Amino acid sequence: TGIEANGNRSASQLAQAPRIPAGTAYGDRIVGPPLQGSAPPGIGDPPVTAAATVYLKLQRVARDRKRPADEIFTLYGLERFLARLAGSPFAEDFCLKGGVLLSAHALRRPTRDVDMQALDFQLDVDHVTEVVKAVCDVVVDDGLVFDHASMQIEQIRDEDEYTGLRVSLPAVLGRARITIKLDISTGDPIWPEPEQIELPSLLGGTVKMKGHPLVTVIAEKTVTMLQRGTTSTRWRDLLDVAILSDRFQFDAADLREAAEQVAAHRGAELGPLRDLMDGYGATGQAKWAAWRRKLKVEDLCDPNLDAQVERVLTFIEPVFDGSVEHHHRWSPDARSWS
Repeated sequence: TGIEANGNRSASQLAQAPRIPAGTAYGDRIVGPPLQGSAPPGIGDPPVTAAATVYLKLQRVARDRKRPADEIFTLYGLERFLARLAGSPFAEDFCLKGGVLLSAHALRRPTRDVDMQALDFQLDVDHVTEVVKAVCDVVVDDGLVFDHASMQIEQIRDEDEYTGLRVSLPAVLGRARITIKLDISTGDPIWPEPEQIELPSLLGGTVKMKGHPLVTVIAEKTVTMLQRGTTSTRWRDLLDVAILSDRFQFDAADLREAAEQVAAHRGAELGPLRDLMDGYGATGQAKWAAWRRKLKVEDLCDPNLDAQVERVLTFIEPVFDGSVEHHHRWSPDARSWS
């Protein structure tokens, strides 16, 4: 099968990859950060490549943030793939979700993959292969080279959540060799509708594309908790929901509607969550502690699993059990509904 997204793109269109100068706009999207702050080489010095400049800048970012360098290189790779996607004919075919999406809301946690929902999109291996190749061929002056010839694609099934494809895409940045993961799925209803978001880049500039609204993010994560209870090992959901509830106001009616749509799509029934999470600490504390250490997120969440669960329940349980009125609003400062 060839490219048939939206039914109007020919193979010749795919072959014509746009070439976009760094730091300039493609439509209303800034597709690459200009490489600033590096002095010109002196006479007789070896040429300084864009890749070498970016490599050194990212090492400084890693030192400043006290994060592993390979994590920062991978995050840069994810950002730059999305920059190419935003400057391609396929930008409107995807909606961003997951950890990278949260960076648009000033919430960064370590992530090594991009989660995207396919919108009106032919989700099969041949189609995704051609689309990823076309996106990689969008030339951006950011020092990164994607090796789409070595790309691997496999089917994924994340239990109750979605089916889709996982793309493993190698890339080279100077001396760094990285592999980014792209999880592309069909998925849950997006309510009320996808939003236009701005992703900040590690080295300045932004990338604009469609993303899940925060009520959908919370609905997907909390309905998953409802389905899995204490068997879940999706620790990032406990982190993300708690942080979002610390930072943003939410209307009870919006959260309830989004959660009901996700639950109905998955064949689940919305109801109280607290009893299903009872005893989580007894079974999951050791794994929770190990996950916090591995991702170095000790400063973002409670060391005690039951305490972290309680932060989530204080926020979402009144919505799930119906004890909060539809007109009520969540206050992150008071951490209560009123």
